[in-house]
Amino acid sequence: MIETDPLPGIVLPAPGYLDAVRAATTDAGALLIVDETHTLSAGPGGCTRAWGVDPDVVTLGKAIGGGVPAGAYGLRADLAERIEGDPRADLEDVGGVGGTLAGNPLSVAAMRATLEHVLTDDAFAEMCALGERFVAGVAHAIAQAGLPWCVTGLGARAEVRFCPEPPASGGASAAAADDELDELLHLYLANRRILITPFHNMALMCPETTGADVDRHTAAFAELTAELSA
Repeated sequence: MIETDPLPGIVLPAPGYLDAVRAATTDAGALLIVDETHTLSAGPGGCTRAWGVDPDVVTLGKAIGGGVPAGAYGLRADLAERIEGDPRADLEDVGGVGGTLAGNPLSVAAMRATLEHVLTDDAFAEMCALGERFVAGVAHAIAQAGLPWCVTGLGARAEVRFCPEPPASGGASAAAADDELDELLHLYLANRRILITPFHNMALMCPETTGADVDRHTAAFAELTAELSA
């Protein structure tokens, strides 16, 4: 499975899992929908492109609008034709000003600016490289301290989990949660002027992230793990 929602965190698919899902949905005549809302961090095109997934539908969230409420979806050509040919399909916002389930000028402008000038291939290459640097530094600190923790990366995203091996399911990931350790790590870093996401211990590299930022986090994280193992 691919999962990066705040509750279970990052759970990467086992080898062959996605191919099996594609085969199963094809055999059943069902649609395979890949939601890249949280996995676009894998690189340009998200996990769909990075791993060669062959979905029928792809959905995207506000990341493509730089945080402005926005979303988009893509369809296989034959599926798009079927939907467009259905007179019952509500494909247009007849109000003309946008709405909860329709585009609007601000969202469209934000998406265009983000995709043309921010989430470029070059920016993704740098963010993913920094993600690897983050994972390597944190993994080294964990190993040096001998703690039963692990770190998982997904392109520009990385997450520390309080278990010796990366969780293989949402249930296993939830079982590895530790609220007190979560609070400790967030507070320890905050006291050193480092803020990470409010849920779990997840970091997402952005176009403004630098190697110095990553190294500063690694140094503070290593201090904490050393203190905990002393």
